[in-house]
Parts: sequence; structure tokens; C-alpha cells
Amino acid sequence: MRVPWPKLLGAFLYVGFTAFGGGGTAHLYQLVVVRRGWLSEREFLEAAALCRILPGPVFANLAAHLGTRLGGIPGGVAALIGVLFPGASLMLALSLAYFHLGTQPGSSAAEALRGIMASAIGLILATTLHQARIGLDSPKAVALALWVFVTYGLFHWPLPMVLLSAVPVGVAFYWRESR
Repeated sequence: MRVPWPKLLGAFLYVGFTAFGGGGTAHLYQLVVVRRGWLSEREFLEAAALCRILPGPVFANLAAHLGTRLGGIPGGVAALIGVLFPGASLMLALSLAYFHLGTQPGSSAAEALRGIMASAIGLILATTLHQARIGLDSPKAVALALWVFVTYGLFHWPLPMVLLSAVPVGVAFYWRESR
């Protein structure tokens, strides 16, 4: 599907204005898969997986990837500007306000941040549970997910080491299916 870059800019600006405190990937999922139907759930998950193993912020990487996929290079640039400009501008303003108002323990800014943090965790958890049923569709996928959870989550291996151990196994698991 090809989407004109002005339409991508408007859509990703909406995400940029509404994705606060984490959960940006969930907002992108809602926009691209649920509301607009521009990509299937599997296509979105593949893009999100690719962007998670790359350096840099996943939210920005994913927006650039989705925009490029849907609208070529102009679409990627429009999507990246759309998701970053609102948040960066608001973060600058909120940072200035926080340094003036929120540095005292028990201040209203500190309490508000606690509520935002809990909301972000809930949003990420809801999206993860929804996407797990699609991404964990075979015993091979479950085995890989468990391997990464154990090595990264429990044993605290460095991420490059986890990827070096999991990616070859994943390629071996799915090589025949891609032919």
C-alpha cells in the first residue's frame, strides 16, 4: 500500500501529540494496523522486531521504517518528523516547568509523574499481551521468546550477546519456512 507523505505526516503528528510516557509503539500499532489498516498485524510485528534490535529509540526507528515502507523516503521523513516534533517540543517545555516547579519532594509534578508512569506500563502491558498471541504462534517462537527472556531478563546478559545467541537460532528455525 502506498500512502502520500502529507497523509503520513498528519497521521504521525497525531501519534506524536498523543503518545506520552512510553507506549509509542502501541500508538503506532493502533494507527497503522487497527485504525487505518495500512499494514497487517504480522507486518507490523516484523517491523517492530527489526526496530527493537537496532540502536536508537524504538519509537523513532519504527516511525521512520513504517513511513518509508508506506510512502518511500518522503514518507519516512514525514513520519519521523511527525512523531518527534510534538514530543520534543513538549518535552522542552515540560523540562523547563519541572526544573522550576517539580524539584521539591512531594510536589504535584512528582505525583503526576507517578500516575503517568503507571499508565504507560499498563498501555505497554496491554499491547504486549495482544501482540503475543500473534508473535508466539508456534513452539519455535515460544522457545526463542523464552530463551531471550531467560538470558536477558533473568541472567542480565548484554543485549548484543543475547542477539548473537538468538538470531542464528531464529534464522535456522525459520529458514525453511521462508523458501
